[in-house]
Amino acid sequence: MDTEEKGVILQRFAANCRKLQIDSDIWEHATTMFHKLNADGALSSEADDWLCCAVYSELQQTKMKDMRQEQDSKDNDVESHAEAEKAPRSQSWNMSLTKVLSCFGMNIGKFFKRMEHWNCMAKNSSVFQQEIIELNRRLGITLLLLQHYKRIFRQLYVQPEGPESRAHYQMIYEFGWLLFLVVRNELPPFATSNLINGCQVLICALELVYVNALEVRNSDIINTNFPGLPAKWRNSDFDNEMLNKFSAIDAICQLLPELPQKGARIMKNAFFHKAMMSLFMDQRLLGNDRYMRELIKDGLLEINLCSLNRSYKQHVNDISEMDERVLLKHKEHKETTKLNNGENKCNGGNDISNLSQLLSLELPKALPSCVSNFLEQDEIKLLHKTLRDMCHKLERAAQLTKQTAECRFQLASGLYYMLLEQIAEAELRRNPTFQIVTMLITARSCFNASLIACCLQLVLHLFDDGDNTTLQFPWLLDGFAIDAFDFQKIIELVVRHASDLLPRDLIKHLREVEDECLSSLIWRKKSPLWRLKGELPSYRSVQLSVSNGQENAAIAPSAVVICLRKFYMLAQQRLNYLCKGLSLLGSYSTIWHLVEHSIVAHGVALLQERHLDQLLICAIYLCERKSQQPISFSTILQQYRRQPHARSVFYRSVHLGDGDDPIDIIGFYNRVYVGLMAEYARKLHCEQPLEERALQNLSNNTVQRLKSNGNNTNVYVSREALPRICMSEDCGENSQNEKNLHINVNLNLKRAPSNQDLNTSKPFPPSRKRPNILRRLPRSPDSGGHRTDIESEGEC
Repeated sequence: MDTEEKGVILQRFAANCRKLQIDSDIWEHATTMFHKLNADGALSSEADDWLCCAVYSELQQTKMKDMRQEQDSKDNDVESHAEAEKAPRSQSWNMSLTKVLSCFGMNIGKFFKRMEHWNCMAKNSSVFQQEIIELNRRLGITLLLLQHYKRIFRQLYVQPEGPESRAHYQMIYEFGWLLFLVVRNELPPFATSNLINGCQVLICALELVYVNALEVRNSDIINTNFPGLPAKWRNSDFDNEMLNKFSAIDAICQLLPELPQKGARIMKNAFFHKAMMSLFMDQRLLGNDRYMRELIKDGLLEINLCSLNRSYKQHVNDISEMDERVLLKHKEHKETTKLNNGENKCNGGNDISNLSQLLSLELPKALPSCVSNFLEQDEIKLLHKTLRDMCHKLERAAQLTKQTAECRFQLASGLYYMLLEQIAEAELRRNPTFQIVTMLITARSCFNASLIACCLQLVLHLFDDGDNTTLQFPWLLDGFAIDAFDFQKIIELVVRHASDLLPRDLIKHLREVEDECLSSLIWRKKSPLWRLKGELPSYRSVQLSVSNGQENAAIAPSAVVICLRKFYMLAQQRLNYLCKGLSLLGSYSTIWHLVEHSIVAHGVALLQERHLDQLLICAIYLCERKSQQPISFSTILQQYRRQPHARSVFYRSVHLGDGDDPIDIIGFYNRVYVGLMAEYARKLHCEQPLEERALQNLSNNTVQRLKSNGNNTNVYVSREALPRICMSEDCGENSQNEKNLHINVNLNLKRAPSNQDLNTSKPFPPSRKRPNILRRLPRSPDSGGHRTDIESEGEC
């Protein structure tokens, strides 16, 4: 190996280590060990593979060293233990083996062969060598179990035709395998150490998911020819409660004749059931924990799938295991498309079907004529330069290869041309005198940069593998200095004019990004919304503006109205969800008045640099505190965490002010919120009735029948109705009951200054997982060796 080639390999190795955020001393030690063992040049021909083994070995040796030091400190006195806690620890070895191999482009089979030789050459400890052997053996068992899983799954379900049903089928497919992996990690080693026991756990997981899938009425993914199907399941009057005690374990066991049915039943009753209860207790699964049902219906499948993915990813990072979720994929996703008279390969990440659909559209390669005809040549060059510069900045941040970068630039630019054409044509149809030059070129206009950023966000989502969190939204806004208010305007236009062209998942992603903008990012300190004269508009005034026809997102005053209308709608939806779950729909109007008053009257003090959810949580607590039937913050947060968008950081870390450290939601309520809202809350009295009929409409989606021409009847499923908002401006007067006014005035609305509702002092139950020398250290030296409840809550 000549000096130049050696330098290239080491530079590539260093770049991979930086991408994995590995501490420099770890990969430098790995480089030193590689040079020591390669003194005769025997490893030079496959240096990349050996360097991957070297850095993985060094990562695990560092972890084992830190764990031994911690154990030694625990065996000594308290003072030495405290000093050990303060000692610096490596923060970079908590990652899955899959992530390391993916970054270095190394095959798992080759890795185990190389590691066997590396352990011998490096004379690694016998404990570490045994861990590698065990990991290889366990992976071999998992591959056999995967073949059984695929075969049995195809006999329980049928792949449907419609796109929504296919998506549901795929989620069930992933959920069953993921549930098996998570439950297996909860069980003691002797219950999962061989193929027979592994098959028993797999059968239990398949049976549980199958019975839960039967709760979805009229599901078209169920194989009705499977002998284990309940006798009357296809009948319209089938009662789902019959499934609570229904078992298909024997019928599914017959699909694996070599497996004794008695053993599977013992596994289910003795081990599997206890592991499932642990998942319910930790809120890693939501549903009916008594019967282990309702895991799939009513939208809980997506939430539970997200929760289990989060739990499993944490597990494989903790012990640096192979991420066995990737085994479910039939093949590595790759797409090839012709770009610039050549062929480039784009490695798909998040959803290859979306990428295929986009490529099938034959995305344009130049500005549409409806735009270029109105522009001068220098203006066209300026647009191209902006597009190229923004794409290059993203490419550098993502550390893409030249080939991959060019592929993604072509995809982003094709999206840009397509969306620009759709928006421009729509605006010209609406207003033939519309000035495209003003929209695209004017110095103060950020339309063009925001549209390009939107396209780049779609590309990031398409290739997102979940590992590079630094590029997750809102990185684009910060990286290109784009205001969230301007960005959500672009999303509105894209969804309105291109929803028929973009795949459904991309539209869903844009809606999620829009919600993030509306709930927090548009309320940053420098947002243009704070430059509005006077108070923020109320819900009533926004609705009146909409009624007067201000619906054009490209016009500044209308853009504010549309933005605030969507913001208030988002607030209603989230408040409705919380009130339903807490059985507080009867107080909805009062709580809404509190929410609206906090926004309109105290927007700067309460909403600036904060999150909508924080105001909703505080309004619910304040309302119930006022009613002298207070509900605990713990109960509110428990319901809040059930929402897919919920993040623990929203209630653990609330902005307090310039220069002050963030505080939790209870501290914010006591120190800021209640002082501004107490007087209004005491005087608030809303008399809007909430009819029993309206409450019934809120419980579930309702099927309505619309008659046309007196003969034909069309049936459709309506969107869930929201409670009617009280539009009265006099509810804050409380003039009806003057006799009780002094009681309201003297009512203490402040929360006691303890943190008990957040359970921050309650230790997490000791882990029941199998012991492993490569387990991760506790993240916080203040946690006393246990995770607290608030630390154990994951994020979706």
